[in-house]
Amino acid sequence: MGRTLRQFTCRDDLWVRVETLADRRGISPDEVIQAALVQLFSRKADGAAARPTPLNVPPTRPGPRAPTPVPAPPGPRSQAAALPRPSAANRLPPPSGRVLTATAVQAVRPLYLYFEGQVYEVNQDQFVIGRGSKYSDLPIKDANISRRHCAIVRRNGQYYIKDLESTNGVEFNGQRVDNHLIQEGTSYRLCDHELRFSFIPPS
Repeated sequence: MGRTLRQFTCRDDLWVRVETLADRRGISPDEVIQAALVQLFSRKADGAAARPTPLNVPPTRPGPRAPTPVPAPPGPRSQAAALPRPSAANRLPPPSGRVLTATAVQAVRPLYLYFEGQVYEVNQDQFVIGRGSKYSDLPIKDANISRRHCAIVRRNGQYYIKDLESTNGVEFNGQRVDNHLIQEGTSYRLCDHELRFSFIPPS
């Protein structure tokens, strides 16, 4: 059978293996390639392509292994989820100081009402002023004053004067008011009567 010179492109690493095998067997690289092609294209009886027989070429030295990927550190949410919850034993104790409730704050801040030379301490949630002594904490004997004229109402430590739907109302600086915040030294008029308020205890 005649031989025709053929050329083909081969990877450098494959050609090194071909030359190594040819040197070990004492044959030319062309003969190694020819034997490999014959084995590659030989067919089995059923027509399926036969697997090529190993050429027993010594394996090349393996290169350095790729470093094993290190998992990325968890994000902020993962870290928060992984942290253990503080137990009851590790919680800080409540402050030792006394905690004043709204009622306690109100109790230490009474309001003083000055009326016709008398001083009345307002230290309750509702202090009613009116004509009838049966329904009022401060009765005023005047036909122009309603039976339940107004009330001093305490809310969240502050005092308000509230008109109880009286006939003549409550005046502040010449104007009728309702639910008006009482401040230091504030004065109101109920018909011909003046009410003056202070948070400073009388001496």
